[in-house]
Amino acid sequence: MSLQISLAIKFLCRFLLCISGCAVFLTFDSLFSSSSSFAAEKFVIRYGFFEQSLPVEDLRTYAETQQVSSELKSFLNYLDPKQQQMLQQALQVKMSLDIVAVDKLLDTQLGKRLLAVVSKGIARRDQAGIQALRAAVILGTNSKEGLGIISFLEAYPSDKLVVDVPAALEIMKKSNFSSNSPNVPPKDNLSSTPIWQIETQYQILASQGKQFSGCLFGDSVSAELGNSLGEGTFNFALNGLSAISLVEQLKLLAPANVKCQKTIIAIGGNDAWYGLSNELFTEKLKEAISLVRAMGTKEIFLIPAFYSTVAASIDPSVSAPLAKVEEINTVMNQVATTENVPVESSGVQPLYENNVLKDNLTSDGDHLNAEGIKIYRKALLDILGTGSPKKN
Repeated sequence: MSLQISLAIKFLCRFLLCISGCAVFLTFDSLFSSSSSFAAEKFVIRYGFFEQSLPVEDLRTYAETQQVSSELKSFLNYLDPKQQQMLQQALQVKMSLDIVAVDKLLDTQLGKRLLAVVSKGIARRDQAGIQALRAAVILGTNSKEGLGIISFLEAYPSDKLVVDVPAALEIMKKSNFSSNSPNVPPKDNLSSTPIWQIETQYQILASQGKQFSGCLFGDSVSAELGNSLGEGTFNFALNGLSAISLVEQLKLLAPANVKCQKTIIAIGGNDAWYGLSNELFTEKLKEAISLVRAMGTKEIFLIPAFYSTVAASIDPSVSAPLAKVEEINTVMNQVATTENVPVESSGVQPLYENNVLKDNLTSDGDHLNAEGIKIYRKALLDILGTGSPKKN
């Protein structure tokens, strides 16, 4: 039972991240624009006959101070250190939303279907699951900190929110929310996943017909920055992005008449992880640069592929071998020379020692912690020339 619970909790972290990610794409509803008379005080995980109840206040305290209550401690005992870290990271997710784009997206079939599907993983005695989910999203979005797991739970219009883990697992399995199975080699099939489709649709609606002083395209490392690069910028980064899915993303954005004065492309880590050949990476990176230029960008900058720690680099489920990342960066430099675009490496160099990510700047060996993000953000701001960063 403990193994099943551990697996269920591991999934739960992903499920909650999925809820918070999907919830970006729900609309404003005047019915819930005022404060609700209810708010979830308890977060309940149900797995068969097993049920674990956690005070939402304890989760907030844990997220902000890492202090663990007695009830939360019994919950964390089911998780190994890596899973606990994943939970801690999930609780840090906060998003600033474009409500107009959200409103438009809810009118699409994809948005409606997503809301209905996610609500099936939340157990309720009544039939108001979709409405309750919508209310929590709207009120959470209107909170000062933006939409995140904590603000979502605190805004849920009931005294408790119950996640039926088996139902949620089945939803994830059928909906293919994850782009890769842990039992097969990683590959870039992002464009076929619901999350990627929803995220790109949101980006189109939020940026359509607009002109930005700076745009960032990248993978999960860049996505961690959120909307923190200053006014007039847009972060188009997506988890799992490689040169292949970047090209698909740009093809969708081009008809939306999005304009970027400066564009930063920060990819390569996933290209190495997916095992792209040098020829394919060259072809796709050149195509991406061409598409960006066609969108009216005058200045394009490349950021080298991010290195991981040694430990992460030898775990194929986490990151690519350091030698492959080095190879991708060599090819990137060759493309940069051919395309006459600069590779800006000096700003991110403090992250590494001998082309290895420093242990004190990473949360999991592959992604950056708060201090690492600060270094990366400064490097991007220096390129964009936008001055002080915006708090996210």
